[in-house]
Amino acid sequence: MPIYSYNTKSGDKLYRVSYRDPNHIQRTKRGFRRRKDAQDYLARMTTYIADNDYIDPNAGKTLVRQFADTWLKGKKNVVKPKYYGDLECSWRVHVRDVWGDREIASIRHSEIQTWVSELAQQRSATITIRAHGVLKGVLDLAVRDGSIRRNPADGCQLPRKQRKDRTYLTPTQVLSLANASGNYRALILTLGFCGLRWGEVAALRVKHVDVQNNWLKVRLSWVRSGRKHFEGAPKTWEIRDVPVPRQVMEAIKKQCEGKDAEDLVFTSPSGGHLREQSAKNHGWYARALRNSGVPTLTCHDLRHTAASIAISSGANVKAVQRMLGHKNAAMTLDTYADLFDTDLDNVATSISNKIAAAGTI
Repeated sequence: MPIYSYNTKSGDKLYRVSYRDPNHIQRTKRGFRRRKDAQDYLARMTTYIADNDYIDPNAGKTLVRQFADTWLKGKKNVVKPKYYGDLECSWRVHVRDVWGDREIASIRHSEIQTWVSELAQQRSATITIRAHGVLKGVLDLAVRDGSIRRNPADGCQLPRKQRKDRTYLTPTQVLSLANASGNYRALILTLGFCGLRWGEVAALRVKHVDVQNNWLKVRLSWVRSGRKHFEGAPKTWEIRDVPVPRQVMEAIKKQCEGKDAEDLVFTSPSGGHLREQSAKNHGWYARALRNSGVPTLTCHDLRHTAASIAISSGANVKAVQRMLGHKNAAMTLDTYADLFDTDLDNVATSISNKIAAAGTI
């Protein structure tokens, strides 16, 4: 029989199990106090081997940092450099020192939940969720490689991101801000009425301006990774064509005058890519905010303003999704739920008017 009894030095009777793994290597498990426990263990191993679900007990001794190196290398050329930089930074700053030297099979779900809860007290929800995602991704790789059967990071309760109070400008306020921006008037109009991200508008070239059809072809983005900037695909890889109001296109056309197809539409004073402006320093954007008297908001907030104006103008969620380059309509609804709530009220009013016109219920 593959179950044997033996006596310890203290005289206790214990049991050990002997079996051959799928590679016909002899394996032994000792320390069972009851024969039944040994039999149950042997039955599980037999089932795992028959179902091709066997895991080498020694595989669980691999350190988390070893899987992390492989996981990060696998991400490097398939995700955007900025996102990869965020993952690598999260691993290095928040995950490595806590989990890097642990054997993967030794990690328990309760430990990870405690770590997540403590990190959430010190850092933002975004940072905490990303750190947990890195650890979970590393352990997912260990599961797929057959080193552990289950991921102990699954099912953790994570902090919720708090919805930020947004400032939305009215069309009149967007015009006031644009008129106070001097040479950057067309840029503010594009951000405030078309909803491009700063990186997208900074990478916009003359060849991407379709004057005939009043479209902007979003094909590139000027993004930062660490201390470096580079041109890459738009966020979520969503290249798209964005409709442009006639008045905004007139301003963009003036920006394109005298430029070649490959030239940037909007440039810094030196002719290179624009650097995103702060609302708090002494740059041209901060001065325009003060001079126009509009509520203080970031350049990125102008994208939210564009969404607000589109929704209030009657655009449906799919149209706003395509305009903004969101991955799906659910993202648009989640981001602008407060705006669509008002839109739903308008729908109810419109239906009420139609019912009244049809007669008494």
